[in-house]
Amino acid sequence: MLRISFFASLIFIYVLLFTHLVFAQQDDARKVITELSSEKYFGRGYLKHGDKKAAHFIKKRFCKLGLKPVDDKWFQHFTHPVNRFPKNVSLTTDTKTWIPGKEFLIHHQSPSANGTWPVAWADSAEIISSLNNDFDSCYVITRQVFSKLQKEITSLLFKRKKGVLVILEPHKLTWSVGTSVFNIPVIEVYDSLFSRQTKSITVHADAEFNAQYNSKNVIGIITGNKIPDSLIVITAHYDHLGGMGNKTFFPGANDNASGVAMLLSLAEYFSKQENRQPYSILFIAFAGEEAGLQGSKYYTEHPLLPLSKIRFLINLDLLGTGDEGITVVNATEFERDFSILQSINDTAKYVSNVGKRGKAKNSDHYYFSEKGVPAFFIYTLGGVTWYHDVMDKSETLPLTKYNNVFQLLKSFIIALQ
Repeated sequence: MLRISFFASLIFIYVLLFTHLVFAQQDDARKVITELSSEKYFGRGYLKHGDKKAAHFIKKRFCKLGLKPVDDKWFQHFTHPVNRFPKNVSLTTDTKTWIPGKEFLIHHQSPSANGTWPVAWADSAEIISSLNNDFDSCYVITRQVFSKLQKEITSLLFKRKKGVLVILEPHKLTWSVGTSVFNIPVIEVYDSLFSRQTKSITVHADAEFNAQYNSKNVIGIITGNKIPDSLIVITAHYDHLGGMGNKTFFPGANDNASGVAMLLSLAEYFSKQENRQPYSILFIAFAGEEAGLQGSKYYTEHPLLPLSKIRFLINLDLLGTGDEGITVVNATEFERDFSILQSINDTAKYVSNVGKRGKAKNSDHYYFSEKGVPAFFIYTLGGVTWYHDVMDKSETLPLTKYNNVFQLLKSFIIALQ
């Protein structure tokens, strides 16, 4: 009886300790996500130094965990084009004042717009000819028409000199980062809120295009204990969309504060002496992902350590859910490594499904694999659907399978050694 009680006590203590570690890890991840998606960082983009603040936050965490810089440098600086709206933006119609971010968006490629325009409706048969004519009007079209004629309309938007285009969005307003600028303003509004009797539209938005905006990747390394010149690389982009005007910002909790949190969770685990691995582990937090994978592209063109030394790269993006498992981009390109990951999950049942996708230019893994580096992009599935909008907040992000995904990634990294 005493023997049974003794072993039962040991098991209880182990379970209690493990549970404490698991919850502590997720609590820390939540704190990171809440911090990075707060107004202080203003969408980690191109206004109010949001991206700069995020870079220094990550660097401080790297230092605290005992990571080291590469060649005595924590940052890799580069420039890229960006279009931004530093002042307040507003939209009014005959009877309504619109809420920025929630009811309307100034398209990320818009130039400045300040004035009032008469509204003219256009269908698919007349929109091209309407935009070709030099009338100072506001043309309104549906998202369906725009999608059908996107190539032709976009071409005209770079040529036309006067007017405004309004696109009626039936489902969801999503924003991005502009790296070029149309000749005329484009506004996206919810279809259900835009009256067909609208006679005029008034817009105020001051755009500012910077062809050489300064950004920086944040880089830290844990040196391997047996084969230090070979690398496992863990990446996640820390930038997001920033703000549309000086009041409305896009928090980017899932995209991609969650990926940064996971990168830091893995850095914390592998930085402990008892968890050191044979290979070195390089951690890179990329800037400029939302502006066209700019940070990762720059790194592959100017690597701080030889790309040929990379055993494998794992890119983390959208890690805040997991109810329906994960998807692995490049799984069909590197089937042997995918089978290792899948086998680990089959045994431990960390997530409900490990989905397979082929090559895709949709995150920071892309330019590495194009250079011959074995690389996966891993993201979670299920749960909330907020994406590139003002609702992607920490408080709505469930982190459903965060700890399970961490365990799966940790086990995979160890298996790659």
